[in-house]
Amino acid sequence: MNSSDTTRLAADADAAAANDASTNVVSANSAELVAARIAAAAGPILPMGARTKPALSACDGKTTRLDMRNLSGIVSYDSSEFLISAQAGTPLTELQAALDEERQYLPFDPLFVSQGATLGGTVASGLSGAGRLLYGSLRDFVMEVQLVDGLGKLVRGGGKVVKNAAGFDLPKLVVGSYGRLGVLTEVTLKVFPSPPAAATLQAESSNAPDAIEAVQALLSQPLPIASLDLQFERSDCVQIFARFAAHSDSLPEVLNRAQAACRLPSACVYESSQEQQLWRDRAADIEGLDGDSARMLVRIATTLPALAQLAPALLALADARLQSTGGGSVVWLSLPTTSDLGQLDQLLKLQKLPAIVVCAPDQEANAGLRPLGDC
Repeated sequence: MNSSDTTRLAADADAAAANDASTNVVSANSAELVAARIAAAAGPILPMGARTKPALSACDGKTTRLDMRNLSGIVSYDSSEFLISAQAGTPLTELQAALDEERQYLPFDPLFVSQGATLGGTVASGLSGAGRLLYGSLRDFVMEVQLVDGLGKLVRGGGKVVKNAAGFDLPKLVVGSYGRLGVLTEVTLKVFPSPPAAATLQAESSNAPDAIEAVQALLSQPLPIASLDLQFERSDCVQIFARFAAHSDSLPEVLNRAQAACRLPSACVYESSQEQQLWRDRAADIEGLDGDSARMLVRIATTLPALAQLAPALLALADARLQSTGGGSVVWLSLPTTSDLGQLDQLLKLQKLPAIVVCAPDQEANAGLRPLGDC
C-alpha cells in the first residue's frame, strides 16, 4: 500500500467516524482500512468491539480507540468441515444463528453473547464459559487468524486444517492478547455438532471443602461431564451444577451414577428447556453483575485444590459474590467498585494466583489493564 492510498483510506475512515460522539474513536470497515489507520496513527491505537468487557479495552486519553464493529460478516461456513470464518466485528449472535441452522455450536461456550460480544473481542479477551471443561478453552478452537500488526502490515497465521505445519502458532498467541499484539480482522473457528441431549444435576453442600470433594469425586468418574460449576452463596452454602451431555436414553443412568458419586443430599435434576434456561441464567450471573453498574468483575485462574482456601478468603471481602467454572479452574468474583483492589491483589499474591479485572465502570477502568496477583 503506497502513501497516497494510506492517506485516502485514512480520510475515508475519518468521514465514517465523524458521527461518533467521542473524538478519540475512529472506525474501519475493511482490513485495508485498519492497516491505513495503524500506518497513519500518530500515537497508540487500541481495537475495540462492543465493549462488553470494558476493563480489557481500557486505555488512557492519549490512546485512540479503533472501533471494529463495521468490519462484520461471515466470510465462509463449511458445516461438513466444521469450520466457520468471520470478520472480527461480527457479533457472536450472528455466528450462533448460522451454526444453529446446521445443529452445530461453539463448544468453548463464549461469554457476553447476549450483550453483543464480537468475534474479535472474544478471541482477544481469551474468555471461555462453563463448557470449556469437556472440550477445551477458546484457544483450542482458533484455527486461523488475519491481523494487522503495529507497522500496518496484514499478517495471516494458522490454517484451516486441524493438523498443520504452518510455522509459528500465531492463532494461539493472539488469544488473550487484549488487542496489544495486533488488530484482528478475520478469525476461523473450529465448531462441533450440538450434543444430542443434556441434563444438569444440582446439589448443595454446607461448606467449601465438602463441595470440592464432591466435585473431585465427579471428575474421577467416567462420566460425560460437559460443565461443572460451583456457586458460593455463603461460606455455609455452596451449590454444585454438573451438566452431562449424552444420548437421551443414557442420561438417567449417568445421573444416577453422578448422584451416587457426589454423595450430597438435596440433589435435583434439570432437563430440556428448563436445563437450557438454567445455564443461560448462570452465564447471565457472570456477565450481567445483576445489572449493577456499581460492581466490577474479576477473573481469577486457579485450581480445584486451591479453591478450598481461596473461596473462604474471597467471601470474607465486603459484599463479594463468587462462582467457579471449568471444574474449579476459573473463579469469577464480583465486587463493589469501592472495594480495595490492593487487598485482593495481596491475597492472590500470597496464593500465587493470577487475575485480571474484566468489567468495571469506565471511570474505574480508564488507566489500562488491571492485572492482579501473581501475573
